[in-house]
Amino acid sequence: MESATYAGVIRDGQIRLDVDVRLPEGSRVTVIGPTALDERSARRKANRWLVENVGNLVMADQPALLLRRGHILWRFDALVTAPNRKPRGPIGQIDIDATTGATLPTSTSAEEMIRRGESLESAVLPAAG
Repeated sequence: MESATYAGVIRDGQIRLDVDVRLPEGSRVTVIGPTALDERSARRKANRWLVENVGNLVMADQPALLLRRGHILWRFDALVTAPNRKPRGPIGQIDIDATTGATLPTSTSAEEMIRRGESLESAVLPAAG
């Protein structure tokens, strides 16, 4: 099923979209309200977790605000960084609960991110000889 995003505001307890939209009867609608944690704060938490659990040359990037299993969360891709080179990857993802700030489990463990990062880096290093 396709989905679309529409911006709007609450006025008098009603959702008022910025554009006129006619949705089919029975359409499912998700409303995401203000979060306790903005993108910048969530990115700092994600980067701290990555440094402590994966390595200091990994960063959180490509933020997305999502609703998953009843949680509003910030999801970031984990990218490998290095001086004088664009970030590479992603090697995994990290989710931060936008309400509590807690790091949530994802399908990619820290150990798997480390393995993917090492594999990615060994593919770009020149062969010894």
